[in-house]
Amino acid sequence: MEKGELCFDVGGTYIKYGVFDRKGQWLERGKFPTPNETVDAFFAALVTKITEVEEKIIVTGIGLSFPGFIDPTSGVAIMAGALTPLHSCNILQELQQRLPTHYPIWIENDANCAALAELAFGNAKEVQDFVLLTLGTGIGGALIQDRKIIHGAGFRAGEFGMMITDFQTSSFKTLHDLASTRGLIDAYRREKQIPAEQPILGEKIMEEWQEPETQRIITHWADYVALAVYNLAVTMNPEKILIGGGISTEPRLLPLIQEALNKNPHWPDFSVPIETCLYQNDSGLLGARYLIEQGGNA
Repeated sequence: MEKGELCFDVGGTYIKYGVFDRKGQWLERGKFPTPNETVDAFFAALVTKITEVEEKIIVTGIGLSFPGFIDPTSGVAIMAGALTPLHSCNILQELQQRLPTHYPIWIENDANCAALAELAFGNAKEVQDFVLLTLGTGIGGALIQDRKIIHGAGFRAGEFGMMITDFQTSSFKTLHDLASTRGLIDAYRREKQIPAEQPILGEKIMEEWQEPETQRIITHWADYVALAVYNLAVTMNPEKILIGGGISTEPRLLPLIQEALNKNPHWPDFSVPIETCLYQNDSGLLGARYLIEQGGNA
């Protein structure tokens, strides 16, 4: 049988998986619902998929992209994002003891995996230091210095969404509330008086750019995103800042952020290139594969 690497990108709703051959080519990919009721249910789903893959290939390593505060050395999910039953769980130990075969297994925070994907295969291949900022339901991020992840003393580095940037007006609201795609949708919903039960996509809002009221909402939201970018630039002085998340595929986004940055009189002194990520939906799996490739020392 062919040898390959098995990677999982664990989300609150779905677990994506990918199987790669030794040259990094996709052999198989898919997703299945995330069981988040109990610890046993969660690991049973992983073991089932690993067993299925083992019938077709010889698994040489397993990589996990995981939400929350992750200690990649011990394998402990200090906090596991929306997967509350897994808080304080040693993911590596729990998975390994349920498998009949011993595998080398690596784990890393999902935003850090996205950064590793850009570092290894994407828009950060040629740089030493960069910052990744993801715009989604919340704000995620990662810090890369000398091509290595900065984890922080408590494995909480990169939690940019917890920044407070508008205290006088918004008190302790964080960037999760103000600069995420959810923040944009919430502002749009309030201004347009749209019922809470009516679904709205950030991409749909961007399509209404020509409508003056929508343009004002988007511009105000972009100001908050630009504040995050500026604060990261003055903190890290990276070679570039990459923007990720589903809305980053919108071609109007970067010009909007750049326009907002140009209103800041201090930006010329600290400006760095801003680009979108090369990878979106595949970034967690590719980053998990890079963990395996680097032997967990990335």
